[in-house]
Amino acid sequence: MIKKIYSTLSTFNTIELHEGLNILLADITQKSTVKDTRNGLGKTTFIEIIHFLYGSSCTNKSVFKMEQFKDEFFIMDLELNNNLYIVKRRGSESNFVYVECEEVSDLKKKYGMSGISNIKIKVTEWNEFLGEFLFNLNSRDELIKSNLKFRSLFPYFSRLSKDGGYLDSTKYFKTQNVHLTQIALSFLLGLDTKLAISYKHLEEKKKEITDLKKAIETDSYNKIMNDGINLDTEITILTAKISKSKNDLENFLVHPQYREIEIEANNYAQKISELSNQNFMDRQIISELMIASKSERNIEDFNLFELYNEVEIKLPDIVIKTYDESKLFHEQLIKNRKKYLQEELEQYNEIVIKRSQLINELSLEQSKKMTILNTHGALDQYSLLQSEMNELVSKLDMYQKQQHFLNMMREEAAKLKIEEQRLIIEINKSLEGHSRTKQHAILLVEEVSNCLYNSVAQLHIGQTKNGRYDIEMVSRNQNSTGINSMLIFCFDMMLIQMSKFLDRKMDMLIHDSSLFDPVDERQIAEALRFGKDKSIVAGFQYIVTLNSDDLPDSVRKEVASSILPVLLTDADESGCLFGVYY
Repeated sequence: MIKKIYSTLSTFNTIELHEGLNILLADITQKSTVKDTRNGLGKTTFIEIIHFLYGSSCTNKSVFKMEQFKDEFFIMDLELNNNLYIVKRRGSESNFVYVECEEVSDLKKKYGMSGISNIKIKVTEWNEFLGEFLFNLNSRDELIKSNLKFRSLFPYFSRLSKDGGYLDSTKYFKTQNVHLTQIALSFLLGLDTKLAISYKHLEEKKKEITDLKKAIETDSYNKIMNDGINLDTEITILTAKISKSKNDLENFLVHPQYREIEIEANNYAQKISELSNQNFMDRQIISELMIASKSERNIEDFNLFELYNEVEIKLPDIVIKTYDESKLFHEQLIKNRKKYLQEELEQYNEIVIKRSQLINELSLEQSKKMTILNTHGALDQYSLLQSEMNELVSKLDMYQKQQHFLNMMREEAAKLKIEEQRLIIEINKSLEGHSRTKQHAILLVEEVSNCLYNSVAQLHIGQTKNGRYDIEMVSRNQNSTGINSMLIFCFDMMLIQMSKFLDRKMDMLIHDSSLFDPVDERQIAEALRFGKDKSIVAGFQYIVTLNSDDLPDSVRKEVASSILPVLLTDADESGCLFGVYY
């Protein structure tokens, strides 16, 4: 229970509280005009101070970080387990909380700080202590510790309008995650929270699969799918090709002078070709010389004298006289001609034979070079083979990854379906096993609802079709004014009473005036009556901030003793909570 809220800020209006119902009023004065507002008087800021001292985060936009306030301590006298705790915190060192408490206090026992009067601890440590003390959170249970914090439970008992706390009874934050909501509510209602955590993990795994599907849908993946490639078949073929390439590379011999040998072999081939061409031409000449030689042999039988007789020309004596000489000359000419042809023929034959021998020698050398080239390879050829194999390996790796992802997704999807069915059964069994707790919460809401005008609300606790916990408030009367506000009121009153039912020490509920803004006067009156009576009977502190003209006259006398002495007013700046305008 909070006993007092105050500050080292000299102008701050100290707020002292008591058991049961506490009403902090903000009043309008006759000097106020239509341009004045009571929204800046400090009703909401008062609740924010309580959050600040209960370990909320403190951003640079927070009022506690403002230059004129950052070094001022905001202080709370808090009674826990009959021990007084004086809690102090300021914006300039917002990561720490100062606590003064008795030697036998639970805080000193937890952190072993006996003998230290003014304890300075981290906000995280303070929150852990509050979680253990007020909600029985087990900090040694890693599953609970990593999924459930004090700060994810406390706002259900002190909603903030700026966070959207009065929009939905099951949420204290506008964009609150559904699974975190189910975890918190299952705990606050005494259900099996670990099943809610398991369902959250299940949904996270489903999201991972969905994200994985998006991740693998790359251009290469889409091409594979569009080309109609069967991954199993392609992997089999590629594996065989890689095996062959690997074997070829292992048997590939790189000769250091491969290029020089290749050039020499090419030169040999060129020379052999040139010599062969020359032999061909010379053999043509030889053939012609042989024909010419045969012709010369036929000329030996040529008779000049008979030729003259055939043409019947009478040769002069001088011709006849010189005929013998001419014949001798002619025979010598023929003989010289035959000798010349024979010498030419022999010369060309010798040249052709020598060339043929050279061709044989060159062919032998070329054969040696080609043998080396056939059994060895060049480095660039080896590199080309290596590059081709690397491409195959890269393609195989891509296909194998795609196949692995697809197989994994299929397996995970199947496992998740099994896990989902298991959780459906487990949560159903758990709800049956917690039927007493479930019934108690439902009846608590029913009790509050019956006390309000038109009996507006019901609590449903069950399962969605997907199997997770389904905890929601529903309205019996959709035409009732401010129905959402009354659903929240009923829900919160149920939660604070469930705290005692579950043997927890959380004993405070706070409602801002925002809750009552859309509610008609009769429902406000009934809500205040119920809060006043139930807080005494159930033993919790109920704090309400209201504008004075929203307090129904019909209940004003009944709650007069619950109205706090400090009346926030817009008469001047001293009337607001901080005592100064900012």
